Amino acid sequence: MYERFAHEYAAHAEDNSYNALYDRPAVLGLAGDVAGRAVFDAACGPGLYARALLDRGARVTGCDVSPTFVDLARARCEGRADLRVHDLSEPLAWVADDSADLIVFALALHYIDDRVALLREFRRVLAPSGALVLSTEHPTTAWTRLGGSYFTEEPVEESLSPDRDWPIRAWRRSLTAVCAEFREAGFLIEELLEPRPAPEMAERFPSDHAKLEVLPAFIAFRLVPAAGLRS
Repeated sequence: MYERFAHEYAAHAEDNSYNALYDRPAVLGLAGDVAGRAVFDAACGPGLYARALLDRGARVTGCDVSPTFVDLARARCEGRADLRVHDLSEPLAWVADDSADLIVFALALHYIDDRVALLREFRRVLAPSGALVLSTEHPTTAWTRLGGSYFTEEPVEESLSPDRDWPIRAWRRSLTAVCAEFREAGFLIEELLEPRPAPEMAERFPSDHAKLEVLPAFIAFRLVPAAGLRS
């Protein structure tokens, strides 16, 4: 979906409020100390998380379906990460079992049709003591924007940004549905985070800061494999 506007989005995400001062701090905070750890960056985009993880001492591999994003991510990571073009609707056949200490999956779960299948693949790739850190659109965000029943589960086609022609297709789901998929795939929720905006946002993006202090836009999780469950 992002390929047509990949360069525009990369420039936008590098320093905007919702990415740089809201989601990235939340995801990297849940990731914790990654020094010396093998981290898989799923849907790596233009490499903003991958570069941050590398700078924190991680060994990074990853993928994205957009060839342009992968090119941008490789350049940003200066050859220090193994990043490949891969569609996450297909198995990660090139990634070995139990090979990742951590998987980072930022703001992409809601684009996937068969989320349980992908989560099970992440479960396979993770070491038994590993964790999956992911963020996604907060269920209340879609409900307040689109109306109807909060419990509706359906794909929605709209623009990623109201003032840009960036068409996407994403699922709206309740929090109950999101968590049920984690359980079905063999994960337990170790931590759930409804992020608060970074203090810097109040000065640089006061309108966005005010909105996010009232209602969260994203929700993030740290998931761990459930003992005895191996898909």
